[in-house]
Amino acid sequence: MSEIQIPGNDHDLRTALLDANIPTLLMVMTQLSGDDRWMAARYQPAPILVPEGSLFPDDSGGYSDELAEEIRSAAFDMLIELRDQGGVLPPAPSLERMRQMMEFSTAEPLEDEFCAMLLEETNFVDRDDQWRAQMDRALQGGQVEGFNVLVVGAGMSGICTAVKLKDAGIPFTILEKNEAVGGTWYENSYPDCGVDTPNHFYSFSFERNPNWSGYFSKRDELRAYFEDCTDKFGIRDAIQFNTEVQSMHFDADSKQWQVLVQRPDGTAETLTANVVVSAVGQLNRPNIPDLAGLDQFEGEHFHSARWRHDVDLEGKRVAVIGTGCSAVQLLPKTAAKAAHLTVFQRSPHWISPNKDYYRPVEKGLIWALNHIPCYAEWHRARMIFSAMDRNWPAVSADPNWDQPQRAMSELNDGLREALTGYISEHLGDRQDLMPQCVPEFPVFGKRLIIDNNWYETVSSDNVDLVSEEIVAVTPTGIETADGTLIEVDVIIYATGFNTNKFLWPMEVTGRTGTTLSDRWGDYPRAYKGMLVPDYPNLFSLYGPNTNIVHGGSIIYSIECQVHYMMQCLALMIGRQAGVLEIPEAINDEYNDEVQAISQQLAWGHSGVQSWYKNSDGKVVNNSPFSNLEFWQRTHDAEPNRYQLS
Repeated sequence: MSEIQIPGNDHDLRTALLDANIPTLLMVMTQLSGDDRWMAARYQPAPILVPEGSLFPDDSGGYSDELAEEIRSAAFDMLIELRDQGGVLPPAPSLERMRQMMEFSTAEPLEDEFCAMLLEETNFVDRDDQWRAQMDRALQGGQVEGFNVLVVGAGMSGICTAVKLKDAGIPFTILEKNEAVGGTWYENSYPDCGVDTPNHFYSFSFERNPNWSGYFSKRDELRAYFEDCTDKFGIRDAIQFNTEVQSMHFDADSKQWQVLVQRPDGTAETLTANVVVSAVGQLNRPNIPDLAGLDQFEGEHFHSARWRHDVDLEGKRVAVIGTGCSAVQLLPKTAAKAAHLTVFQRSPHWISPNKDYYRPVEKGLIWALNHIPCYAEWHRARMIFSAMDRNWPAVSADPNWDQPQRAMSELNDGLREALTGYISEHLGDRQDLMPQCVPEFPVFGKRLIIDNNWYETVSSDNVDLVSEEIVAVTPTGIETADGTLIEVDVIIYATGFNTNKFLWPMEVTGRTGTTLSDRWGDYPRAYKGMLVPDYPNLFSLYGPNTNIVHGGSIIYSIECQVHYMMQCLALMIGRQAGVLEIPEAINDEYNDEVQAISQQLAWGHSGVQSWYKNSDGKVVNNSPFSNLEFWQRTHDAEPNRYQLS
């Protein structure tokens, strides 16, 4: 057991307790003392609900000032005693105990499976022990020999993979096309670029960051986090920067992947590996719209993911094409510089308020996360409870709902009404913009975008919102379908990425000589988003049907996939298998299920036109499962489902 060490003086602790969440604090007190009196009915928090007339959930517990002070005072006395007299950390809660404490803390009944997931996500339980035990049995005290892995990409997924491979003692190399780690957080640097998941959840479970400056941090801090992870876990020396994969093919004779790379000096080299892990993500190849006359434009033009910091927007006439997440984030600060800004919109998005979006993390809370024993674990547990699957009931179609074109269910329609009211309120005097700002598709048909004063910006005097279709770009501006020519000096494409071309532009050739692009066309599909028949020993992280829409953290999803993959590698090593491949029939069965479920979810709705779908309307990007179910489906490898040879 670890010794408890609490630094600081009485003032530090009192300040931290003022900023601490009371229901979280009660869990800390219960665990440290082993005394269930802190879970008595007197201290039962109110449920985490959205108060009537609000869009924000209240997780404060609803305590009176007197009761809150009583709890803080008792916590102060308990922690002072531990600080001055010492103690040891109590053992992690059992599954039954975790459920008991979380049910008290949230005032809701919870499934055992959800609490088992929380034990791993809080690191009360080390999820890696599962594959470590399998690897230990496979190696029987020896070392991994004659087995190596190539990881393509040093973003969030590649870093997570590398940390686990190093832990397992499996030789690996990371190939990164950029000059630094971070992936999307390296490449995107547009104004106000940031995350739309609470930071304390958007971080690895094995490397929580107690020092986030904001609840939704911005790009520079996110990039620094991944840089720090790279150094802390000692994987930087395994990364080959400025090295881009051109193609790869599986050699059936040697049972290895032959990977052709381009080095920084332009020379080509072929590398070999037993296993390749694609960690390239979905949001890394910008999509430039195919507009007539684009090459004739005389001004500056660039994609938001390749932001031109050398282009001065001060006093310019600026066009922003697109109204997705990047456009919403960059718009207010861009509009503040531009003399005039025109937003070209294909369709509006649902945009949700969040009271914490620009709120800095309180200094006392940062201290608590760093120094109060077990506080960070319970803070993360309750955040996951609030931020992960709470919206899932509003995602699925109710077959008895009588207005299926506007909403999925009565619950989903209630969200539509609340968000529509929010839009109207924040447009103020510009109610004429309501038809352009209220989407026709159901809420969660596309991922909710967090509001950063979007409506106030588009309704300001120097901003125009244009919904007419763009027909051409002229040397001096943009022409729309109604014949209007809007003259601009700069065009910014906030038009997303080539998301449905997974692993593109790499040419990936399988066992039988078929390229992945030919096999998939515009219908990419993989078993659990990772494994593809005819492409043995290839794991695609953040692959088809793994994107999340309703809430949660993509880091959570990646950790689920990496956990599954590590078990597969342990299986290969243990059985001395040169090949692990998913059979065609099992892949088809899984993806038929994915499509059947997807058609009944908001993002599969017939009124949704988005990058989530292919040309046939099949959902190829998004997971059809709640975050909990995705964890369940990827938690245990399935030896009997693979072809091992």
